[in-house]
Amino acid sequence: MLKHELNQLMFSDSGWGGSVEYKSVSGSLIYFHRTLGWRARKQKPMALSSTEAEYNALTESVQDLKWCKKLIYEATGMNCLEVLYCDSQSAISIASNPIYHHGTRHMNFRLHLIRQLVEDKTLLLKYIPTEKMLANSFTKNMPLSKNLSHLRKVFSLQELTSMGVCEN
Repeated sequence: MLKHELNQLMFSDSGWGGSVEYKSVSGSLIYFHRTLGWRARKQKPMALSSTEAEYNALTESVQDLKWCKKLIYEATGMNCLEVLYCDSQSAISIASNPIYHHGTRHMNFRLHLIRQLVEDKTLLLKYIPTEKMLANSFTKNMPLSKNLSHLRKVFSLQELTSMGVCEN
């Protein structure tokens, strides 16, 4: 295992069956000193449970993490420890435990990429409470005031007028 000089953080979340077509939504946010990117999109495979929706979102997030890790290595020559935060303890359990789970036998094997990375110790999967999940803005319907407050935390935003952007 390589020595990790930097931490790259990813927050992954899903909203299960929240659309008209009952498709779940994946949301993710990637940090490397600052917010590098974010994504929200409908999941292609229909999830049969909230756990499966969260696991689908984790898989999409891992793919983004891998791409970003490669980009950071090419730019700096340094390796990053990938830390992925999730608010679903059941999804973390599936990823961390290679034992057969009867309730997940229908899930696509490509989703077990996460399990392999956890076993290889190249991915650290951590639980974060839902109220601290930074990807919630991309997957949950929240009141405007709560959403704006949440997005300020995500992007470390100041009032635009204090930055001189909105002056006339």
